[in-house]
Amino acid sequence: MSFVSEHYGNVFRALALNTMSPGLQYQEEQTVATTGAATDSDQAAPESEPTTRDSTNKRLAQRAFDLSTLVLAGSSATNLLQQSPQYSPSAESGKVDDAVNQEAFGGVRPSASGVRVAVTIPSLSSIISDLHLVRSSLADNVGATALGQERAAELILMSAIAGIHAYTVEQLLDSALPLSIDMDYWNAQDDGALSLAIYFIQSLPQRLVSWGVRTADALFSYVTSAGTAKESALDHIRAVMTSRLLFPELCADKVSKRHIRMSRIPESANILSLTRREIRHKQQQLADGQERLAEMLGSLSQVAVVGRSSRATPEALLQQVSDIIKALGHSDTASSTTKQPPLSIGQMAQSAEQIAILVQGISTQFNEGIRIYCRPSLLARCWMPTLVCVVGARSLALYVAGHRKDIEGWTIDAVAVASNYVSQYILAPLRSAYETIRYGTHTYSVMTEDSLRSDLRSLEDMVVGFTERFGSFDPALVRQRVESGDLSDVMRVYAREVQQPFRNAVFGDLVQAMLIQVQKVKVDVGQTMAALDKLLKSNELNFLLLSTVPATLSVYVAARWLFTRVAWWLGGSSRYTATSIQSTMRDIDRLLNIDEGECPADDNDCNRLLASTQGRLICLTHYLRHHAAALPNSASAGWLGTSGGWLRALPHTRSLFFQDIRDLESAQLTGFQKRHVVERMYRTFRFL
Repeated sequence: MSFVSEHYGNVFRALALNTMSPGLQYQEEQTVATTGAATDSDQAAPESEPTTRDSTNKRLAQRAFDLSTLVLAGSSATNLLQQSPQYSPSAESGKVDDAVNQEAFGGVRPSASGVRVAVTIPSLSSIISDLHLVRSSLADNVGATALGQERAAELILMSAIAGIHAYTVEQLLDSALPLSIDMDYWNAQDDGALSLAIYFIQSLPQRLVSWGVRTADALFSYVTSAGTAKESALDHIRAVMTSRLLFPELCADKVSKRHIRMSRIPESANILSLTRREIRHKQQQLADGQERLAEMLGSLSQVAVVGRSSRATPEALLQQVSDIIKALGHSDTASSTTKQPPLSIGQMAQSAEQIAILVQGISTQFNEGIRIYCRPSLLARCWMPTLVCVVGARSLALYVAGHRKDIEGWTIDAVAVASNYVSQYILAPLRSAYETIRYGTHTYSVMTEDSLRSDLRSLEDMVVGFTERFGSFDPALVRQRVESGDLSDVMRVYAREVQQPFRNAVFGDLVQAMLIQVQKVKVDVGQTMAALDKLLKSNELNFLLLSTVPATLSVYVAARWLFTRVAWWLGGSSRYTATSIQSTMRDIDRLLNIDEGECPADDNDCNRLLASTQGRLICLTHYLRHHAAALPNSASAGWLGTSGGWLRALPHTRSLFFQDIRDLESAQLTGFQKRHVVERMYRTFRFL
């Protein structure tokens, strides 16, 4: 439910509670007399008389029945009939009051459950139609209006007045968001010298046109003047022919309270200094407009606060809306009703109808008052970027046309490099890993088993042949010792032969013993390689997958960066959702901390926010609603993209966030309670 709809429901219930019940001080005998008069009048009417009055009464009763559910919904309406003078537990008056309530409310009784039905604010055309219906019913039933009919008419009138009041709030809220956007724009332009220079260049054409018009007007005055008037006109021309008049808002002849006189600006002020003064002047004017808007919104939103319900009277609400319309420039609004006797239902309906027509222009009137301080038009903001883009696009097109073949070659090379990179360093290792798992093939192999077995057999044959020359040995025993790495038979001969190396190298067995040791080294190396080969085969899958990690990680980082950039570009304004919500929440927290909860001496609702503070809070929450519409609202936990990455979001994040926003907007809560709401939001939502 939006703030405007909830405000309409609260005001409507407060009006029904404070105005309808005590406002009709009818006695039982007056009711009977009036009803009897109506009966006599109906009987006296000829049968051929048109049934316009009956049709109006039926429409009136049907409309009152539709509104009765809203009046009686919620805990605030539970005591409506109990506080009414017509309500009495006695049996004597109970029958009369039951009949009245049956006619006015369609027999619907208040519910003590406190559950409110969904409130839908009627359209402005429906409100005007309801007011026409009230006036028509009263005109058709002059002198014969039953108590139930008058209560039904009053119920419809209260709904119309509450709707006008709610539409006034809506019109003011429609101006709050553009005002905040304009203030953000000027804050961004006042960020530094570069921003000031860009803004000055963007607004330069408009400044030159204004300066040219002033110059032409001064020259025309000089040409058409005569005598001493020419000297003053010439002085005016000299005053116009200066760059300081490129800032017309700082040179106003009639300077208001917030304006800056050019005479107060030092002569040494440069262009950037004057631009900064102009921007800050606009910021101050918009801040004043925001303050006025906050005061109006705050006073409108607090009319139905518990403890201040005496303010919720039809005359007070209409006068409040009328004062706002007058303050915004309308002089043809309804006259003040504060010093007049109480108005009848017909007079009140007529006054409400006049005000309802004027309510539609509140937003336009407010925006018109601050239009000259708003950000420049779209053309003024975009002509320079558009010009840069056009010139850049033309230069790029010329460069591409002159280097077409080079660009094609670069593109083909880039595609080939990327394809080879992915194929060799990602796909090929993954394919080998698949073949290893599926077929048991091995990619990494240092030495085959057949080669190692052949070398070992050769070593055994060499040792057996060598030892046979020096005695009778068992060949099987020798082969067994060689297989275990024992060459003691050869080493004994080698130790004897090495004593006379030169002689035994030519005539002895030294060379053969040395060659056998070389073969032994080869076998040892082969066995070492076989052990290494076994280790590689057992970890081959790990090596294959590990070899793809650097390439896969680099491709993932590049794809993630590209996806983030594209999503950021396609996201539009939603890419700033988390940042904007965080900034607005900080402003709300700061506003509630600065407010000290001061109340007037005759106010029993201690620690209630002041009207201006409540209005500024509503403006901030309206800005918050605008950005919170982009939050996820799925039934399961989702993800929310922020400037720092993706954060986990709660189920129904948007609904929970809007619920907290309604708590902040409620005028029923104190400033202390709203600070607790802010703390709860910081604890609940991680993106804050």
